[in-house]
Amino acid sequence: MATARKQAGASQPASDRRYAIRINVHIDAELLDQGRRRCAVTLTNLSITGCRFESNLPLRLPAPITLLIDGIDPIAGDVVWSDGTLVGCHFAEPLSPTICNRIIRTLRDRAERR
Repeated sequence: MATARKQAGASQPASDRRYAIRINVHIDAELLDQGRRRCAVTLTNLSITGCRFESNLPLRLPAPITLLIDGIDPIAGDVVWSDGTLVGCHFAEPLSPTICNRIIRTLRDRAERR
C-alpha cells in the first residue's frame, strides 16, 4: 500500500506531495557533496523532511549531499530538484521535531544578538 502511494505521488507536483510544514528561514550552512567538495549555502526553508537552499555549486540530480549547520549533527540528504541557484533537498532521515526546533531557536538567538 505504501509503495502504491509513493508511486502515485511521484506523478504529482512537488507542492502536492509535501507532508511536512515548511518554515521560511535564513540559515548559513555548508554543503558537502559526494566528491567531498565544500561550499557555503543558505537554507531558505526547512521542514522535518527536507529543505530548499541557495547554492552556486552546480549539482547533478539526484546527488547525495551532507548539510553542515553549526551546533547540529551532519544532515544527509539527496538533491531532488534544481532551478538555477535554488536547490531542493530531501533528507535521508526525517529530522526530529526537537532538532528542527533547535535549528530554528539557534537561528532566532543569532538574530537577537545582532
